[in-house]
Amino acid sequence: MGWSLLVLLPCLLVSVHGNSAPRFADNMTAVRLPEDTSNGTTVFWIIATDPDNDTLIYQMTGRYAYFFNVSQTTGETILISSLDYETLLHFTVTISVWDSINPEVQKQLQIIVLDTNDNEPVFQNTPYSTSINETLPVGSQVYTVRAKDPDMGLGGTVNYTILEVLPNTPENQNLFSILRNGTIILEGPLSYNNKSMFYQLELQSCDQDEHKPLCSQSVFLTVTVSDLPDLDPQFLQEPYTASVGEDAAVGTSVLTLKTVDGDKGINDPVKFSISNSTKPWFSIGEQDGVIKVSHPLDRELLLDEDEEVLLEVTATETHLNIYGQEAKARTWVTIRVTDVNDHSPKFYNCVLPACDFSDDKVVSTFSGYVAEHSSTRVPISNLSMVAYDPDKGLNGTFLLSLSGPDHMAFAVSPEKVVNTGEVQVLVWQPNLVDFEVKQTMEVEVIANDSNSHMVSTATITIHVEDINDHVPEFNKSQYILYVYEHCPDGTVVTNDIKATDPDSDFRGRITYQLISGNSVDIFQVNPSSGEITVKDGSLLDRELQSVYYLTLLATDGGNLTGSTLLQIILLDINDKAPVVTGSYNIFVKEVTDNVTVTIQAYDNDEPNTNNSEIRFKLLPGPYSDNFTLDLVTGLLTNQGPLDREAIDSNLSGKIVLTVFVYDLGVPSLNTTVNVTINVEDINDNMPVFIHNTYEFHVKERVKGAYLGFLEAFDADQTDVNNRVTFTLIGDGASNFGIRSMFLGSGWTQGNVSLVSDVSLDYERPPSNFTLTALAQNTDESGGIGSATVLVITDDVNDEPPSILASSLEEVKVFEHQGNEDELVAHVEAQDPDTNASLEIHLQDTGCFKRGVNVGTVCQDWFRLVPNGSVYINDSLAIDYEVCDLVRLLVQAWDLHTAEGFTANSPNETLPISILDVNDHPPQFLPLNETFVVIPEILSPNQQVASVKATDEDDGVNAVLSFFIDRVEFISKDGSRIPFEGLFRIKSSSEGDIYTGSIEVVTSLDSSLKGTYQLTVKTQDNPSKDLPLTANTSLNLFTVDQSHRLRLQFSSGAAEVGNNANMIRVALMEATRTTVYIVSIKDIEGSTSRAKSLSYMEAYFVYSNGTALTLYDLNMYIRNDQEVLTTLLQYGLMMIGPGEEVKQDKDKEFLSIIAGLGGAVILLIIIMTISLVCTRKSYKRKLRAVKAAKEAKKTSPGSNLQGHVIPGTNLFNSEKANPMLNLSSMDLGFESLSSHNEDDVASINSLDENKVATDMDMTTDMDLGMKHQEKPELKTDELLTMVLNEGKGKNQEKTKMVLKLGEVNMALDTTDL
Repeated sequence: MGWSLLVLLPCLLVSVHGNSAPRFADNMTAVRLPEDTSNGTTVFWIIATDPDNDTLIYQMTGRYAYFFNVSQTTGETILISSLDYETLLHFTVTISVWDSINPEVQKQLQIIVLDTNDNEPVFQNTPYSTSINETLPVGSQVYTVRAKDPDMGLGGTVNYTILEVLPNTPENQNLFSILRNGTIILEGPLSYNNKSMFYQLELQSCDQDEHKPLCSQSVFLTVTVSDLPDLDPQFLQEPYTASVGEDAAVGTSVLTLKTVDGDKGINDPVKFSISNSTKPWFSIGEQDGVIKVSHPLDRELLLDEDEEVLLEVTATETHLNIYGQEAKARTWVTIRVTDVNDHSPKFYNCVLPACDFSDDKVVSTFSGYVAEHSSTRVPISNLSMVAYDPDKGLNGTFLLSLSGPDHMAFAVSPEKVVNTGEVQVLVWQPNLVDFEVKQTMEVEVIANDSNSHMVSTATITIHVEDINDHVPEFNKSQYILYVYEHCPDGTVVTNDIKATDPDSDFRGRITYQLISGNSVDIFQVNPSSGEITVKDGSLLDRELQSVYYLTLLATDGGNLTGSTLLQIILLDINDKAPVVTGSYNIFVKEVTDNVTVTIQAYDNDEPNTNNSEIRFKLLPGPYSDNFTLDLVTGLLTNQGPLDREAIDSNLSGKIVLTVFVYDLGVPSLNTTVNVTINVEDINDNMPVFIHNTYEFHVKERVKGAYLGFLEAFDADQTDVNNRVTFTLIGDGASNFGIRSMFLGSGWTQGNVSLVSDVSLDYERPPSNFTLTALAQNTDESGGIGSATVLVITDDVNDEPPSILASSLEEVKVFEHQGNEDELVAHVEAQDPDTNASLEIHLQDTGCFKRGVNVGTVCQDWFRLVPNGSVYINDSLAIDYEVCDLVRLLVQAWDLHTAEGFTANSPNETLPISILDVNDHPPQFLPLNETFVVIPEILSPNQQVASVKATDEDDGVNAVLSFFIDRVEFISKDGSRIPFEGLFRIKSSSEGDIYTGSIEVVTSLDSSLKGTYQLTVKTQDNPSKDLPLTANTSLNLFTVDQSHRLRLQFSSGAAEVGNNANMIRVALMEATRTTVYIVSIKDIEGSTSRAKSLSYMEAYFVYSNGTALTLYDLNMYIRNDQEVLTTLLQYGLMMIGPGEEVKQDKDKEFLSIIAGLGGAVILLIIIMTISLVCTRKSYKRKLRAVKAAKEAKKTSPGSNLQGHVIPGTNLFNSEKANPMLNLSSMDLGFESLSSHNEDDVASINSLDENKVATDMDMTTDMDLGMKHQEKPELKTDELLTMVLNEGKGKNQEKTKMVLKLGEVNMALDTTDL
């Protein structure tokens, strides 16, 4: 190495001009595109720059390149296939640019698809329905709905809204709320009975996009409220009152109580019980609520209680309510006990009103006093007698009469008593009251019930008080005499009545006299004989007065009188017709009541004679056969239950009977009377439908449609009982309404229609309904009629068909292996309409490869016939590598769909997966680079080359492995040397591109000159088929040591190392080669006063494996002035061959010996030169000053700033190290400018293994390497030489000869 310090070789540095490859702009890494970008839109530009301003050609490749169309000349990129964020979020395409000179430059560009709000939310799992209890607490969760939106961000965030609540009332609109998560919350109380039994919530979901929010179609949630037992039962038809006769037998039904469950949806049975009563005389049926007599009744025990019994009845439901308590209700029942004539009159010893009528106070014996011969109607004294009958009204009316041994002497007053009366016994025949005859008299008072004929008696003992008198006496106290009514005047009534008087004399003479009010005008008596005759017979009318009571008075001479009672009975003649008393207008309830009425008639003719004996007969009439009339008593009764409905409705329930009343006299006399019987209507007929079953047809989708009418008849004749209301019950009855229309005369029509906002749907069950129509009166006791109502929904072809999801399951077909017309799938459709005629149509065929739409490549692979069968159309065309998924977009059509309705189903997709067959061998990708190896700088495991391959198959069929089959070295002379173990290959993959990276296993022989040729095999790995292989040859060009070149610099190795990247860039720019730096070292032996010297050894290699020679390098640098200037700035001094590293040990030994010999010679030369330089040092400095002065006299373009050393164009601050003997003319070197610096900033190198192979420029560089003696030159001669040489350069543009190594006369040993 010492020789380089001895001889400074001139390096001809020539500018080298080459062509650079284009480069992409730094921002060409990723592009973001909204998914709603329209086709045809320019979405971005491919931007690249070329330093040479070459025309660039742009392209885009890769599996997703079909989305775009790239202008080759401008790089404008237009979207031609729609983007979809939900299908493909991002993908990568390969963009390339080519300048038609250098290899094509490629780069991966990532396309990021931005989401936009293009999808509406969709409710999941519809329809919605639920059932909740009416006691559900406020704030409870009712139901949760879900809606999905595939968009991202706010566009995919779903919010929920309740649009409307049906029934649409203000209260219901706030009854429910919905949370952000779709949970519906109850906001108010529910009630099955007082509020709605079901609700419909119309729901909608919207996304939260700030600019274009989208909402879903509304759906409905049906909420059914379930009734719970939380209410007590309720009694119907309160208040309850009834009456029963006190003679009712035990077990007689009195009244039926009815209840209804307050919880209408449950109707829990109840048990009845009597919880309280004023008399324990009644019981109630636990199940049926019938109150019955359970104890003998007695009205008379209820006199203080208004003849009523009060019952408290409790109805208790059989099951406990939701609170665990008994659900019960109470009501009071009033039962009036009616009187029956069941008591006989009784006698009591008391004075009204202070009487106690208890049974134990009844008295049967009494006593009293009377003076003999007391006047008539003089009451017996000291007699306190009260008669009492507890029965009511007529039942308590009784007659009083006397009997007993002395009853003729007395009379009783009053003769008729109603319930209660004080009884007096009056002297009736004073003559019988005779102390001389009888001192004690006895009578018996008889109380005879006029209706029941029950009799009670009481004995009265009358004590007669004596008086001292005698009166005339008749043989009888009373004489009954007979005379015909209307007899002639003077008719003798009797002449046999005589009075006697024990008194004698004048006191015994008797004079007769009649005493009897106005009867004296009718009868007269002979005062002497006592003969009684008729005075005026015209006044005798038995019907007016049948009996005359006259007192015949006999007066003795002492004016004492005696009397007798004359009872003159008129003998009847038949002169009076019967007379009916009162009017007969009777009201009875049909069925339940009976007619029991006695026709009251009398005949004023003599009783108990044929003249007054009355008979009754019912004259024929429309309804006379329904009644019987007692011939004798006149008791009119019905023969069977009366039915109001059997009576002519025009009669309003009135039956008029004519009763014929006649006597038995001769001739018989008669009269008639009308008896009107008003038969009151009761609700004893339940409504009856005309038909047992009604069938109505209604077309679907018609809201509020009229279905038809029902007719029911109620035979009851009053509006209140025959007016009918209709009700529909059964599943779905809430969809229908029925409106009653009263037609009159018991006929009612029920018009049936759908609820106004309800329509039926034949396809969505229930479409047919079996309902029960109930017909009932206002009074529910009349029974309920029922009929079956069949509602049949007539189908309208209104429903679109739908494709069965089960027939859309994915179908798998192997590529190239099917048969023509082979059935691969069958698409089935359904239509709920009855007359549907369905066809399956193919709308579109989607071809996809790895999720990306690849156009219409699979358009003809399959065919769909109208019956839904899918056949293979072209089996050979089916190619997995072109398309791995075929999506048949199908649609079902109904050919019979009614006008105005959708005839087709939504588009559905039948996916057909194309299965891969290993039918493609691997393929090596073209190599766009040449691989060069420099054995000297290689280390084990270093990658030297790579191959890339791909396989159009997929999955395991496309997994590739690489192998090195053969390695040969092809020397320069064409000989081949096989090698083993020098290289290995490693497999890797990125996407579907597999890379085989070739590495050296051991060091390569750097002395070999030639090319390594590698045979690389790649093989796929199918799971069942035989593997397929592909081979390729790869050349590794070697660069041997002979091409190593050395560049010497005027700075140390450290400084050169810092600038190595910039130096490499400059060298690559000049040579258009790849520069491989082997080493940078300091030159040993440099002095301390001079800068350190260093050298850089490197290879200059083309991409084709050829390397630059020393001559070529000099020419390239020499021809590129800019690069030359740059290298000079970095201290380039000279260029020479590199030091060859010998492999031969013998040659290496000889080299060492020669080197030692050269070192000795060099030492001698250095010593000699040092002596000469020392001597010339001072003179050199003087000449440098003079040269600087001369340089100032040159033109401005050639002036150098600072201290210039004569004979040089490179200087430093110490004015030392003159090296280049160049002209002072401007050579265009940056180092000669006023801004020259020793160090410049470093730039990054392009440390690549490939460079451009095309070079347009050649270099012409003359290296003058002669060693010349140092002649003695004058200062002006040196300056002239520099200027002349610079001028020559300016004049000769095509070639510059740079003599490096020419001796500078000012150089001495100090400068080295």
